[in-house]
Amino acid sequence: MVQRVLDLFNGAFAQLNDNISERTILMARNAMTSSKQKMEKPAPHMANVRDLAIAGPDSTLPARLYTPMAAGHAPGPGLVFFHGGGFLVGDLDGYDNACRRLAASARIRVLSVEYRLGPEHPFPAAHDDAKAALLHVLATATKYEMDPDQISVGGDSAGGTLSAWLAQWASAKRIRLQSQLLLFPLLQLAESQASKQKSVDDHILGKPALRAIRKHFVAGADLNDSRLSPLFGTKTSSLAPALIITCGLDPLRVEGATYGEMLRGLGVRIELLHFKMMPHGYINLTALVPGAEAASLDAFEAYGRFVGTLTV
Repeated sequence: MVQRVLDLFNGAFAQLNDNISERTILMARNAMTSSKQKMEKPAPHMANVRDLAIAGPDSTLPARLYTPMAAGHAPGPGLVFFHGGGFLVGDLDGYDNACRRLAASARIRVLSVEYRLGPEHPFPAAHDDAKAALLHVLATATKYEMDPDQISVGGDSAGGTLSAWLAQWASAKRIRLQSQLLLFPLLQLAESQASKQKSVDDHILGKPALRAIRKHFVAGADLNDSRLSPLFGTKTSSLAPALIITCGLDPLRVEGATYGEMLRGLGVRIELLHFKMMPHGYINLTALVPGAEAASLDAFEAYGRFVGTLTV
């Protein structure tokens, strides 16, 4: 059962690679959102959940603020979260349970931001939206009961791409971020790691998915651009501390670990947490993949300890 569903996700990306119609992509988006909801266990209750609209570079960006029961006194630490989906699929609703679980487990306010997707909005639209969202939060943090000096960025897969690049951008601009949470991040779209090319565990994000991303989102841009391949970006000791989650059944596992060790070598505070039996995207598969809910809670609680919101 698990294998069939994982193959279905990867097959959806393969279809995107072969058919460029926007109708096909819209169908894939709807299917993935509804499937994720069905494959998730119930999420924890929140003290408050608010739907918002954030000013983006060309239009408003949908966002959702999660305040957990144990968020602590305001203003407090806050995480700006960017969903995964290969820059082609994904939305607030598809990540609602994951963000509730993250907020509750880490005891941190989470602002989930929806960004523009390809092929309607190719690179660098998603990156422009992510930067605009971060700048907005930094400028108006108290509006969201967040401390402007304790703002972090985070995301999974493509959201990890955005977060890693934002951390590099912020470092270059001398903007201090408290941390970066990189969940099985996609860090290298240029030349695939050997393990990514040859992995027999191409669940959800195998070669068809990567081809689809390059064709329908990158759309001819330079794959060596650090926005697309943060592994090649400028890394200094001033980068925000990073908690990096990798999975054993994930073709991206090597680049996540490699990035972490590179940061460690620069003197950046990092923590690497590896889940040997988890596939890419497991935080959205808590009712389907055995152990996925426990692994999600472990990762999110580790993040709470990493930023100091969880002390036990």
